[in-house]
Amino acid sequence: MLSLVSRICVLSAALIGLAVPCVYAAPRVVATIKPVHSLAASILEGVTEPDLLLKGAASPHAYALKPSSAKTIGDADAIIRASPNLEVFLDKAIRTLPASARIISLEQAPGLVLLPVRDGGEHPGDSEDREQGGADVHFWLDPLNAIAIARFLDQQFSQMDPDHAAQYHANARKLELKLSALDAELKEELAGLSDRPFVVFHDVTQYFEKRYGLNGLGAITLSPERAPGAKRLAAVRARIEQAKAICVFSEPEFPSKLLETVTIGTNAKRGVLDEVGAAIPPGPDQYFALMRANAESLSACLKSER
Repeated sequence: MLSLVSRICVLSAALIGLAVPCVYAAPRVVATIKPVHSLAASILEGVTEPDLLLKGAASPHAYALKPSSAKTIGDADAIIRASPNLEVFLDKAIRTLPASARIISLEQAPGLVLLPVRDGGEHPGDSEDREQGGADVHFWLDPLNAIAIARFLDQQFSQMDPDHAAQYHANARKLELKLSALDAELKEELAGLSDRPFVVFHDVTQYFEKRYGLNGLGAITLSPERAPGAKRLAAVRARIEQAKAICVFSEPEFPSKLLETVTIGTNAKRGVLDEVGAAIPPGPDQYFALMRANAESLSACLKSER
């Protein structure tokens, strides 16, 4: 079936009696965060490049939409986000979009494994610090979920733009092979670390932990938008001491002073993990660089002596 653009092009050529090749317009795609943008860029490679909303060290947890970004969204044929529960800054802009705009929420990808938000138990703390219920939105930090996302984006783009469907299919197959190889690589990198406990700034590593058998004790805060209370900090510090945590990991988007508070006087080392790859240039390779960087940071810190 020809798309609307294709039909117009063929009809125009027929009317003027010329056998000229038609150039089909590619969809205008906007992605929110770097990992989402990277996977989308891989599927769109050879057709077009998606725009990225959150550049540099911007965090989806504390982002305010700029006028220039609002215009970019308004001009888009498709907006790709991880989850409406993550990129909440999009809500107002989405309500003003025309009905023709496609909102692609990756948490709806068939085959995606979603884990519930953790609270209590492994993640002790003040009740006001807990995010109750719902799914953990950091699902891209499992390469098998990234494969499900690749297939979903292939399907979405092919529906929008059937003229380039063959290219999208080929790109998706290529990306799946690369993601499978990445998964095998990370398994080898992180093997043997299941007995090495660690703490993170906020709970972004659940998918990484489950996939590679890591021993995350909990998070300093479950909601990075607000500082944890004194009771929670005391509980985390006690957890670090009792479990003899090897490492406590900060994030580049947030201040590291809290790490000093919970690690001072303990033997825990400090490292850095990044949910979005703030310092990594955007593009098709960004996702792979992000995952490798996190694996290397975990491996280097957890393999060190207490």
